[in-house]
Amino acid sequence: MDWRNLPVEITKRWQAIKPGQRILTIVIGLGVLFTIIFLVALVSRPTYAPLFTGLDPAEAGAMVEKLKEMNIPYRLTEQGKTIEVPEKQVYETRIQLASSGALGEGKGFELFDQTKLGITDFEQQVQYQRALQEELRRTIVQLEEVEQARVHLVLPQKSVFIEEESPSSASIVLKLKPLVQLKPDQIKGIVNLTAGSVEGLKPENIHLIDTKGDVLNADLALDEQAKLAQGTLKQYQVKRTYEKELEKRICQMLGRIFGPGKAIAMVTADLDFDRQEIQALTYQQGPVVSEQTIKEKGAVPQVGGLPGTTGNLPGYPAQVTQTGQQYSRDEAIHNYQPTSRQEKIFPAGGRVRQLSVAIAVDAPVSLAIEQQVSDVVKAATGLNQARGDQLTVSTLAFDKTYQQEIEKEMAQQEAEKRKEQQQKLLYAGIAAGIIILFIITALVIVALRRRAAKEMELEVEELKPIREIERAAKEKEREISTPEPLEEKIRDLARQKPAEVAEIIKVWLAES
Repeated sequence: MDWRNLPVEITKRWQAIKPGQRILTIVIGLGVLFTIIFLVALVSRPTYAPLFTGLDPAEAGAMVEKLKEMNIPYRLTEQGKTIEVPEKQVYETRIQLASSGALGEGKGFELFDQTKLGITDFEQQVQYQRALQEELRRTIVQLEEVEQARVHLVLPQKSVFIEEESPSSASIVLKLKPLVQLKPDQIKGIVNLTAGSVEGLKPENIHLIDTKGDVLNADLALDEQAKLAQGTLKQYQVKRTYEKELEKRICQMLGRIFGPGKAIAMVTADLDFDRQEIQALTYQQGPVVSEQTIKEKGAVPQVGGLPGTTGNLPGYPAQVTQTGQQYSRDEAIHNYQPTSRQEKIFPAGGRVRQLSVAIAVDAPVSLAIEQQVSDVVKAATGLNQARGDQLTVSTLAFDKTYQQEIEKEMAQQEAEKRKEQQQKLLYAGIAAGIIILFIITALVIVALRRRAAKEMELEVEELKPIREIERAAKEKEREISTPEPLEEKIRDLARQKPAEVAEIIKVWLAES
């Protein structure tokens, strides 16, 4: 194939196509071009990843200005609290912002990288305090639950007099992530970390609070000597576990009655953990050690004759002894080995002395319903009025501002996730539609080409008899010496073979 004649061939083929087919070809070509451009833009579009989340407006503004100076593309999400940059530039951008000081963070021991001449002891002490505060802050924010932290240290100057020295102290403010709470072990770890990092700092002089003002280390701020013994702590844990279990059961029951979150319950249990010891000594019959049996039989004699001294004088009849009443005696002595049984009884600790239950309902209830609730709770918790147990049911309006804010924030996050998923599905659908359109377009083009080829073959087949007619006419003209006018020949040919002439005219019109 001669490529130099390619434009001419394309022009001929384009002219041979019908006007409707030309329009369809142009539309399909534009669709394919648009599809290619869209796919290229979609593939080359960068994937964004969060650079920082949960930012304050001031911090976000400073970072945005710095990103503009660095010509780094970015976008703001979550109402400006999150900054996203291309995924490949996340770590590099963080390093650049940190080195430029745009993160709003202080410097740690980097303050001492450059030695200053003429610095006073006071300035050096202040820089050391600032550096130590920043190092502690960096360590604390490594916890997954902590979003931000602020550390304040009080480091008194050392004195030669021990009486004049004041102890060190620390205050730590934590901003926790939504719906997250620190565990007791984590709170204790933060306190121990701070106490171990500052010289002369005791755990009781560390104040750990959150942004709501709640003291997090209230239970850990006591002196070790003032803490309860280990056994007492276990008793307290058992007490709290028992109370929480009762509260859970009551809240589940009231939730089915008034609805979720419409009622709360608090239980205070007075448990008896006193240790008691009961000793019991019992004796039981043991085996026989010795046995003695005495059997005796006989008769009691009777005396007859003259009574007194006369019967004893010579010549007087003597007393006569006669056999009297018979008797018998049996006696048995058994000696046993005594056995004893000693018992020590330790009653189980945790016996309930008294229960106090307080219930608050977020809805006005009648006296009848209140009485029914009291009866149900008494039966569920085993309240005993003879034991001094108390039950209070009150109707109060709950403050749901914080809960509504949390629900609103969660709803926004859910909406953003849903929107992102919808966008992904939309892009996937568009890409799939473009691919399908491309396939359909290719199939249509192939079908049109096959159809055009078939039509051309049919036209060639139809032109064969016409060409034979022309050839026969030329031969006849040669035979005739006196040629007839051209118009007469055409008329004769049209009379003889009108169908063939009509096809010839169609071909001429198509070529024109």
